[in-house]
Amino acid sequence: MMGRFGNIAGMVMAALMLSVLGVIVVTGRWPIDAPRTHVEAGGILPVPPERVSRVTVVAGAQRSVFGRGGPGGWLVEQAETTPVVASHIETGVRLLTITAPRRTLSADEYSRDQLGVYGLDPPHLVLEISESGGETLRVAFGEATPAGNAQYVSIAGRPELYLVPRDVGEEWQLARDMAGHGADQVLPVSISRVWAVEIVSGGVLYRFERDPAGLWFHHVGQHVHAPGGFVHQADPKLAPLIEAELSALDGMRFTRVVSRHPDAAMLDERGVEHAATILLLYSRDTAGPVARVALGNAVGDGSGRYARVTQNDALVVVPPEAEQHLAALVRLGGSGP
Repeated sequence: MMGRFGNIAGMVMAALMLSVLGVIVVTGRWPIDAPRTHVEAGGILPVPPERVSRVTVVAGAQRSVFGRGGPGGWLVEQAETTPVVASHIETGVRLLTITAPRRTLSADEYSRDQLGVYGLDPPHLVLEISESGGETLRVAFGEATPAGNAQYVSIAGRPELYLVPRDVGEEWQLARDMAGHGADQVLPVSISRVWAVEIVSGGVLYRFERDPAGLWFHHVGQHVHAPGGFVHQADPKLAPLIEAELSALDGMRFTRVVSRHPDAAMLDERGVEHAATILLLYSRDTAGPVARVALGNAVGDGSGRYARVTQNDALVVVPPEAEQHLAALVRLGGSGP
């Protein structure tokens, strides 16, 4: 009976995956992830999200200042930003207020000498959070725990240390990275913040991921398993080839902007509404894609291809090299021409 149930469950899961791929092929669109529906009360920030008026993000010598205001709800360095960046800032504030720590270490459960080991002396990332008409709270993020599912966090003035889910800190890393990205760049997020890449090309899905060492591999084949488990380990010969193609895309800029807010007719006319090639980028600790780029028809003058960067709501022309690098990645996936 159990074996029969397992076979049925496997068939159901396979059918679901085929239906998802069918949606991509037919519509040229990736299904949108459902929003976070279950949240834990009692986050490390004891104020309502709407009372946070300003957040300064400090990473080494770099500082990014986010303040309330503007159509999107947030400003970056007192200037308007994209809705996507504003969304990451708002989500970052909300996660601080609702996400309960996985564990709290009291002062007698660690020593000051361990702060360096935990990545808190000095910290990797610091948030200076100002409340409307109130005080400023300093939150420091350190290393990930050995299990990799949480991050050490300290708050100035509190003796405790917190083990907080890693997606709390990742939202601020994404907001800082995307806010500092040039408005003319093809990718709205740096490859250094990306841990999985999916390319839908000709109805086939290719997925690339980083192994625990941060090296790239094609998820089906092209990698080996480390002794003692099913931990993926990149092929040292193929990893730098994948890295090179992604790095080339990382610094690429638009040839020109066609429209900042294209309508469906404009997208359909240029082959972007039902794109044959779609690039999706995922960060390490978020379930849904943080960036989506769809390539459409070739431009008549040969200057490149029409593309839509969903996060910026822009229809642009990307240089021919963009298609070439994506084609090279598909070949590295093992099924390209």
